Amino acid sequence: MRFSEVLSVSIASDDDWFDTFLPADTKLFIDPFLIWDEKEGHWASAHDHLIDFFEMVFDLVRGSGGDEKGISWKQAQRLLLFPEPYEFCLGVSEGSPHGSGSGKGLQTDMLEGVKVATRLGINRIAHMEMLTLFQGGMGVDRLSDMTCNILKSYFISYTQQVAKRHEIPTSRVEVANSRWDSDFSRWRSGQHELPINPYIKKPVLLTPERFLRQIPVATPDGFWSYAWSNASEELRGDLTFDIARNVGRREKAKLARQNPDVVALYLKTLEEEEKKPYSVSDDPGLVVKWYELGSKIAKESPLRFIPEKPDDFEKFISTVIDAYKHGIEEQDAWQLLWHEGRAREERVGQALFRSSVIHYCRANDIDLTGESNAGRGPVDFKFSQGWNRRALVEIKLVRNTKFWDGVLAQQPQYQVSEEVDCGFFVAIGYTDAHCTPEIKEKIHKAADIASKSSGKKITGVLVDARPKMSASKLQDRDLAGELKKEGPGS
Repeated sequence: MRFSEVLSVSIASDDDWFDTFLPADTKLFIDPFLIWDEKEGHWASAHDHLIDFFEMVFDLVRGSGGDEKGISWKQAQRLLLFPEPYEFCLGVSEGSPHGSGSGKGLQTDMLEGVKVATRLGINRIAHMEMLTLFQGGMGVDRLSDMTCNILKSYFISYTQQVAKRHEIPTSRVEVANSRWDSDFSRWRSGQHELPINPYIKKPVLLTPERFLRQIPVATPDGFWSYAWSNASEELRGDLTFDIARNVGRREKAKLARQNPDVVALYLKTLEEEEKKPYSVSDDPGLVVKWYELGSKIAKESPLRFIPEKPDDFEKFISTVIDAYKHGIEEQDAWQLLWHEGRAREERVGQALFRSSVIHYCRANDIDLTGESNAGRGPVDFKFSQGWNRRALVEIKLVRNTKFWDGVLAQQPQYQVSEEVDCGFFVAIGYTDAHCTPEIKEKIHKAADIASKSSGKKITGVLVDARPKMSASKLQDRDLAGELKKEGPGS
């Protein structure tokens, strides 16, 4: 399933590339600030190449004279429309490495950022993040998409080096946006020898692990905090403390545009700070090893029930939820929901659920979709085997402040919107207070109330994810006392 497994690669100690999961995207992103740190070797000129691209866009915007119907402006528009770089298998797409890319809304925002910069007399920026701060910031996925496209020629040659070193088979394939042309201010596609992802029949591009993060280094919140703490009193003069704490995206962007010198100082400060990539080996967010860990649960909790007829569908979903629950409560899977003595976030419990049940679903030809749109927002999981056999599953932490809204309002609304009769509300408890018989009973009662009010069947399930003592250390004092009463030889 991973690049190394599919292409039979033995990873050596000097390999620095991320062993990506080929069937679907991994929720990690390439952060350009981590590339800026490269001072030698293959990537030493990559950040300059990134900035050169934006200098080209600056020249076009400046040359347009603000005429949005002119050739120069339209060329700048085309350059700032970035397709999803599916070759990397990174991002937030569900089910396969195909996503939406950076659409026209972001293109417009980026152009606005460039236009603001040119009006301020800025001809070249030190970091592309300055433009994103001018327009209020963007999601790390979009920042990553841009970086992957602009530096794709570097990633192509890097992947080819890895393929040559490990004798990985390659094919000559067309790669979109494989380079950009400064002479004609346009994107160029090209034919390149690259490994192939068999799941999508498309080329694969690799990236060093040290470029990957979950959130970007430079953010609007970070800029605002820096400005509030370090800028002059005049900058803060018209702001109350309450506004400073609760200011929105537009205000942060406005402050950045009005104070480009402060933005530059903020980015300069970030250059000097330690910037840590995501720890792939530690995987605190369980975004990398989820598939392997789920496979372990599936192997240790084989299904006792296999669907053989249409009416078995609901029982099958109930059985896979029971297997997930059993793995956490009776085996050692609870450890995966804790990191350094702290209970993990809700999305980790969701990731672990997905990683375990996906194996059962594939074995029984049942489709599993994560975070599908249920008309009124994203539902965690949708199982389906044709239109008439469908089920929705929500995973929530008991500590979630909207926990009871989840079972009483959100779950039934999802089922009504999707026209799904069968649903399961799975609650994860981390503490004694979250796992009492009273809480368990209340969850079941809430599910019954929601079922009656919506006309949809909702089943409540409580999973006890409290740390468990090793079986070798368990004691039952009552039984031990009875044994002593019986006496020796009894």
